[in-house]
Parts: sequence; C-alpha cells; structure tokens
Amino acid sequence: MSEVEESSKTQFSTSIPTQNIEQQPPQSQQKNQSSSQKPKRRANVIGAGVSGLTTALLLQRNGYQTTILAEFFPGDLSIRYGSPWAGADWRSNVEMDDAQLQKFEAYSFKTLWKLSNVAPDAGIKIVTIYDYVDKKPKLRRDQPWFKKIVPNFKVLRKPHLPANCEFGVSYTTVSLNVPKYLRWLLNQFKESGGQTVNKRLAHIKEAFGPDIDVVVNCSGVSARTLGGVEDEAVYPTRGQTVVVWAPHVKSIVTKRSTVAGNYDITYLIPRDDGQVILGGTFQPNDYNSEPDEKVAREIIQKCDELCPELTHGKGIRSLEITSHNVGLRPSRKGGIRIETEYRKRDDGSEILVCHNYGHHSYGYTSSWGVSCEAFNLIETAFAKRQEFEVAFTNDNSKTDQMVEKSESKL
Repeated sequence: MSEVEESSKTQFSTSIPTQNIEQQPPQSQQKNQSSSQKPKRRANVIGAGVSGLTTALLLQRNGYQTTILAEFFPGDLSIRYGSPWAGADWRSNVEMDDAQLQKFEAYSFKTLWKLSNVAPDAGIKIVTIYDYVDKKPKLRRDQPWFKKIVPNFKVLRKPHLPANCEFGVSYTTVSLNVPKYLRWLLNQFKESGGQTVNKRLAHIKEAFGPDIDVVVNCSGVSARTLGGVEDEAVYPTRGQTVVVWAPHVKSIVTKRSTVAGNYDITYLIPRDDGQVILGGTFQPNDYNSEPDEKVAREIIQKCDELCPELTHGKGIRSLEITSHNVGLRPSRKGGIRIETEYRKRDDGSEILVCHNYGHHSYGYTSSWGVSCEAFNLIETAFAKRQEFEVAFTNDNSKTDQMVEKSESKL
C-alpha cells in the first residue's frame, strides 16, 4: 500500500434479491394461490438473535413455513441474549484474508445499504467511518479487500491520523440502531406469515417436530451447552459499552491496538436517534453480566481522547449517560459453523439440520451473507436428497422389471 492517500469511489451494484428483503404483500393478498401448489416445507429456527431472525426471514420469504423457537426475542434484555447489546455497524478488518467471510460481508454490506434507502424504520444510518490502527499493517496491493466494495474509500496519512496511530482508512458505511433493527426483522418475519414460540430448549431434538423438514441452529453462545450440539469450540467474549446522548457526533470512529499482547479497541458508533455507543472490551470466557465502573470510566476517557468532539472540551463529566451495557459475543475457535447434516429423530426418521453460529463480533457485518449461505445449503441438501430418491426409485423400477421378466419365463 502506498504512503500517499488513496481514494476509491467505485460504484457497486445494488442488484441484490430485493424480493427477499423488502415488504411482501399481506397474507390476505396471497390467498389466490393455486391449490395444486406443493405444500411448503416447514422450518424451525432456534434463536432470535440477528442471525436467527435474518435466516428465518429469508426462509419465510422463500417458500418455507417458518417458526422461531427462542427464550428471548427483540425487546428482551438478558446476558444470554447477545444481539441487543451490539454496537453495531458494518466494519471489516483491514487485514482480514478469509475469502468466505469476505463474500458474506460484501453481500451484507450491499443488503444493509439497500435497506437504508428502502426501509426507513429499520434504524440503519449512512455514516462515514474513520478506522485507525496503532501499528501499520503489512498489506498487499489488493488490501484492504473491501476498498472496492464501499464508497469513498481512502487511506489516511498524517496529519489525518490521531496520535499513536500509524495507519487509518475512511469510507462510507452504515450504523445500526440495534433495538430498532431487531424489531424490524421480527416484524417483517411476522408480517410474512412467520410464527414464534417462546421456549428455552434444553436439547436440539426438541425442535425436531414430526412435521418439520429442517431445523436451523442459530443458538449463538448457547451452542456450547445446547444438548445434541455441545460445541466446545464456542466461548463467550464479554463486551462492555457506555451509551451516551451525543447527537452532534455524526461519524463512526474506531482505534484498534495491541496492548501487552492483548487486543484492544476503542470506538464511537452514532445511531439514528442521537445516541452514541462508546466501547469497548474484548474479554474471552468472561460471563460477568455486571458493568465495571472502572472499565466504564476508561472507555469514556479513551473515546474522548480519540474524538474530542464527543465532549466539546467540557470533560467527560459533561456527558449525558443513557445506560451501561454488557453483552457476550458468540465466539468460536475455527470461526463460523455454517453447514448442514442429517440427524435422527427418536422414531429413527431423518431430519435436515443447518448450523449457523459462532459469529463473534461480526454478526451484523456478515448477517445477510451467512443467512443466504444457510438458505442455499438447505436448498442444496434437499435437491441432492431428491436426486438420490429419484435415482433410487428408477433403479428399483429397473430391478422390478428384471424380476418380472425372469418370473414370466418360469
């Protein structure tokens, strides 16, 4: 990467499958369907975080009768329900080199950008982000990978870098008002005919109803303890934030650094209602649900130093604090688990299961891409099973004909 400032204003395509994300006609307008249509497949989705809601909405909008099974839904607050505590925004790591995750994040960016224009009640805000790093990373010429995906991409150089930062980029992205966005996803799902069941599952088999064709496991951190899954690679990463009233802050500002070998990030994320999320912490395997006052003061202090506009020089005591938040990111060694398998019901019959969990801190950034992958994996699994059944039936038919011919000669 050159030392000089680079700028990219590449226009990206917004030709995404809008039939999957925009408002569908009310159910009353869809009753004139032919009775000869094949019955819908039935799906149960475990979990109502951003991954579960997005996957359920895609399934419901694309031919599945879908039910979400979850202990918590948008509006509920619990340390065991991670999505409501997120920042959140679309921001990718400048050094990230995972081709599959890049695909997921690129699709999600285009979808969220589209929604920011067509769904004003979704709580999505177009903003500029300034993303700084303490040490200059070693990047190839094609990195950061997203520089041709996002509008107005620039590599920043001094004097446009804060003190103690050697590298930075800016571009146009989106921030999400998480409570609004989660409610919007749930409302879209219900208005499309989706159903919900308030239930805490002890075992994944509790979702294996006799009339269910596929179960999607979006259980987040609970994938570690959910019976029949019990993924030991899953672990929580505690995040603490402070929410303040600061409508004058219009841009996302982040600074990433390594302190004593530990990853550290400071960020300010403005929402569409004038609130700003100040963060944050990354504390692996920490289940503590209570805010730490000392950590909160450190967060506010670091955010004020990074973005003096926050307090207009009046000091951190001038801030109007709305809340102190603590959430658990659903981390997983080895990254996202996104795959399908067939499992056995108690009666011996098989049911398709799709796993979609382990999204760490990029759940919103990758949500639409990963959910589309889950949908495509499900469709592929059913298509392969159907091909096998057709081939098996044809082979049996040929065998029957051979037997009949042999019998006729007896």
